[in-house]
Amino acid sequence: MAVKVTLREKPISKNRKSLYLDFYPAIYNHKEGKETRREFLKMYIYEKTKSQSEKNHNRETLLIAQGIRQKKENEL
Repeated sequence: MAVKVTLREKPISKNRKSLYLDFYPAIYNHKEGKETRREFLKMYIYEKTKSQSEKNHNRETLLIAQGIRQKKENEL
């Protein structure tokens, strides 16, 4: 069965959002020894951009995160 990988955002403090991958159906995590639906990327974007540098940061971070999502989807 193919696993669908989706890039999602979760609001956190200081006007930021955390990026994570959502797997459906759940995948087995060898490190923890159980199934998981999420993998947090430790990447953050600004919720409301105030300057051009923040907009550029968001654009570049989302491109990198999409690349990670595609790589993970190909692995699974």
